[in-house]
Amino acid sequence: MRRMWLGETVLDHQSAFRSGLLLLIVLLLLSNGWFAYSRALSLANQYAHRAVSSLEQHFDGIDGFIDIIHADAVSELKQGDGGQDQQAVLSWLRNAPGQGFYALDARPTLASGLQPGNLTGLGQAAALDAAARHEMAVVLGLTPMMQMAYQHLGEHGVDWVYYVSARQFIYLYPFTPATSYHYSANTPQGQFWRLAEPAVNPRGQRVITPVYIDQAGKGPMLTISQPVWVAGQFRGVLCMDVGLNTLNQLLRQLDAPAGSLYLLNRQNQVVATSDDHPLPQENLQLLPVMPTYAASPTAHVRVYALGDSGMRVLQFLPNYWLALEVTRGCAPGVVAAVLLWLALLLLTRTWQFNRELRRLSEHDALTGALNHRAFQSLLAQLYQDYQTQGTVFALVMVDLDHFKKVNDSHGHAVGDTVLKVLVRLALRLLRNEDRVARLGGEEFVLVLPATDLPDAMKAAVRLRLQLEKLHWSKLGLPEPVTASMGCAVVLPDDRHASDVLKRADDAMYRAKQEGRNRVCLHWQGPAAQGN
Repeated sequence: MRRMWLGETVLDHQSAFRSGLLLLIVLLLLSNGWFAYSRALSLANQYAHRAVSSLEQHFDGIDGFIDIIHADAVSELKQGDGGQDQQAVLSWLRNAPGQGFYALDARPTLASGLQPGNLTGLGQAAALDAAARHEMAVVLGLTPMMQMAYQHLGEHGVDWVYYVSARQFIYLYPFTPATSYHYSANTPQGQFWRLAEPAVNPRGQRVITPVYIDQAGKGPMLTISQPVWVAGQFRGVLCMDVGLNTLNQLLRQLDAPAGSLYLLNRQNQVVATSDDHPLPQENLQLLPVMPTYAASPTAHVRVYALGDSGMRVLQFLPNYWLALEVTRGCAPGVVAAVLLWLALLLLTRTWQFNRELRRLSEHDALTGALNHRAFQSLLAQLYQDYQTQGTVFALVMVDLDHFKKVNDSHGHAVGDTVLKVLVRLALRLLRNEDRVARLGGEEFVLVLPATDLPDAMKAAVRLRLQLEKLHWSKLGLPEPVTASMGCAVVLPDDRHASDVLKRADDAMYRAKQEGRNRVCLHWQGPAAQGN
């Protein structure tokens, strides 16, 4: 008896039991899944922070040397006049025969034993004035700090340390022959100079250039450029070139989850990556710094600021990786969820079976429209709502013109197709809340809740016109299929729901009498004809 009572309860409350079991399964899986999801994002976030920290230390080291060399250069340019050692080196400046530039290609050795870089510039070495020689001597005096910076940072991706003067010369460390690279008229066109010029950078802020290919053959790189101002005068630019290969190594030296990191500069270029995967979507480069992960249909994305450099690190986590992590995290609850799901499936199948039986009992088997019994039930409900809440409704009777001729001339198969086409067309043109019912044969009724008579007429006219325009010749019909329609709306004087249906039916018969293929209306008083 108890089992029978439980079985009857389940059958009588299928929706509640199904919802309860589904809720229990969802809560079970969500609790494990949310923990696994949060743990995966936390792991990815920790990895990204380590990568960002490694990059920040790298750029902090470069900035530290730039600060020292910059301060030394400004101090010497204000006070010093260049040591005798440096002045002697300037005597080695030579112009190659027929060349409009000078260089230190003889590679003199300073008294300290250091080998300087190469100093090249436009013009004739013999024509240099005292101010230019003084600045060159000061810059040559920076050789020890440039050498220390290069030796210390070289393994961290600094390929060149150099000073470019507004007096049209460059001091480049380490030494490279002028035949490989020398100051030219194109040098000021470089981003390292153009971004530092007073017209663009009046406050003398440190800038990082877009990625470019090194003219001396060291591959793709970017430049950290520090303008040098002395006593309110722009004197030149102190630069360090950072190779991209080292930046890639910094991103790849840590064990990463199944995601990718991309280093982006201010110009939204991809500077370095943690793997060989290209950026999945170009618009990701435009994302600002994000405090949390942003989810999309394909991935989770987060953008980290790289100090105050203006550069960003974008982390791209594919959703399939997160899904795998969540699946692993849900393993403890999978067995219980499967058992509960089987119970839910059993109840669902029972519910679906009953629903199908109900659908078959309420719908016309041929057209899928509501049958006569379901229509009467719906009409009674609408009439009750009108009486209690005042919600009007309208009915449109639809009768196909000369339908018997279609059956007699072309067969019942074609006639059945015509009926199905009519119902499909009506459902496509009507609102979601509207219904189509088949009363018998070729007679149908459109049920339009919360609709007044003018709107019902518009819906009927739209259906009539579209029905006539269909390509009926594809069914072998020589003439278009048309319909006569009658519209009526519920009225305060109605005593029964059938009163509305009778008025719609009367209007439809009037449409037949007046020549078919038209819409007629019916309300209290004279009848009116539509189109």
